[in-house]
Amino acid sequence: MRRKALLLIVLSLLSIPMALADLMDTFSNVFDKIIGIGSLHWLGLPNDYILLGTTRLLIWVLCFTIFFGVISAIGKDGKALGFLNKNQGMVVAFVVATIAAIFIPGEVLLATGSSWATAIALLLIGLPIIGIGYALTLIPDDECHFKFLKFILCFILLWILMVMKNHLGGLV
Repeated sequence: MRRKALLLIVLSLLSIPMALADLMDTFSNVFDKIIGIGSLHWLGLPNDYILLGTTRLLIWVLCFTIFFGVISAIGKDGKALGFLNKNQGMVVAFVVATIAAIFIPGEVLLATGSSWATAIALLLIGLPIIGIGYALTLIPDDECHFKFLKFILCFILLWILMVMKNHLGGLV
């Protein structure tokens, strides 16, 4: 009974500001703060340095994960690489990933990031197009509603391609 009373008092005290606050204004401020933190403008650095630093951090996480996974997989009897234990394998992966993240030139990082981003973007754009094209080959031609479905799918495919041409027209 005592815990319930204490919980009720704490919840009452925490809910007092909500009675006086405009909730929608508070929620929009929260989302603005989250977006501000994610954009890293609070560091006071130009966008190029922020992008490069974030890419270095992500490359470090990727390298550490791959190196530690390989070191752990090569080992036997719970030992990494056969002669290191798991903690020593983690330290080796940490050191190698840190060296890789620090000494990769910035131009290489940006080129790697842009190439992977291009590959993912093409995948995200290409998968619906390939899926619609595959669906068009599977739908039979014999009945009227199948022909109408093929017409609608072709129209959607044409619309996707026109939007892509419009957005990519400025880049080429």
